[in-house]
Amino acid sequence: MASFTVDILVPVWNRPVETRTCLVSLVESAPEARLVLIDNGSDRETERLLEEFAERLGDRALLIRNDTTRGFVPAVNRGLSRAEAPFVVIVRNTTVVASGWLEPLVELATARPEAGLVIPLLAQETGTPRRGRVKPAATVTEISHGSFAAMLIRRSLFERLGGFDEELDGDLWCLRDYSRRALAGGCLTLAAEGVPVVFRDEVLLGSPARRQELVGASAARVEARWGREASFLVYFPADADPEVVRTRFGVLLRAARMGHRVTVAIGCKLRRAVSAAGLGSLHRSIVVEELPRFFVPSALRRVAERYAAEGSDPVCVAGIDGIDLPGGMSFRPFAWFEGEVGASEEVLYRRDGEGNPVTAPADCVTVMLSEAARQGDEREEVAQ
Repeated sequence: MASFTVDILVPVWNRPVETRTCLVSLVESAPEARLVLIDNGSDRETERLLEEFAERLGDRALLIRNDTTRGFVPAVNRGLSRAEAPFVVIVRNTTVVASGWLEPLVELATARPEAGLVIPLLAQETGTPRRGRVKPAATVTEISHGSFAAMLIRRSLFERLGGFDEELDGDLWCLRDYSRRALAGGCLTLAAEGVPVVFRDEVLLGSPARRQELVGASAARVEARWGREASFLVYFPADADPEVVRTRFGVLLRAARMGHRVTVAIGCKLRRAVSAAGLGSLHRSIVVEELPRFFVPSALRRVAERYAAEGSDPVCVAGIDGIDLPGGMSFRPFAWFEGEVGASEEVLYRRDGEGNPVTAPADCVTVMLSEAARQGDEREEVAQ
């Protein structure tokens, strides 16, 4: 049997037109990869389509059948259990790829052993799929979680962690949970943006009430495992030492990896230093906001109010301890923030002597950054 560097998993449940378009694009753009087709209890038309592709591809295809529809995530897990290549890519049957999409993912995973999950540049379908063959230069940044539209998984990571949690929503909370499990196992979730991969929104099945109930239960389960995701607004004054700021960005990155959203508010001069050092593109959950030369307090308040209006009321943190802070806002010291990040890592992401993740049970998870900060703010308001 031929040996492949990449196995591409395509779970399929009906939608023969979209499935054919997806498979044709994969066959044309990834001739060195093997397709693992998971027929998840499809109708006869789609079943015949998959049989046709598997027969034509020969050793380049493996067809797995489920007699009944078991759900998307169980189908993914079954495919992962049958994968043999060192890199496994999950692709939905409504996704369309183009020449050059796969190489940046494999190159990044090969160059960086800590890359457990790698995501391509994803573009939602707005009309005719973009099938351009020009390969732009890829950029790399860390991200909070992967995507089932297209995602590379290192097979050794799956062998250590197992599959995705089938009791979760099969979407964002399931993906967040797996990225946190990967982080606890010493692996990162990265985006290698190059050739766009076009995806289509999935048709949601079942009643809206049932879906909402599942999403709520999934959110509660993931938060119990990994803590509640919080939002922080970190202020660095214009005259802050760039080297100190660079060091503190390392702490911000550790927080972003745990799912927290961090907005960094800095002056224009310091912004240039941050950009030159590449700190503004470390993680998609770290956003750098440039402040004006004058009226800094009002600019900071507007930033905080904007994020609060979006539903992520931020906890304000002083990037440099002991400095004069803009009036009218309550700031936590950076030492507090760093301590909470370290405590979260110890409680939620600690590993045993063999490097295996040891997740604390829900009743031991006491480090909830957003809750701790809000409770402190409430006590201050009472005291005033």
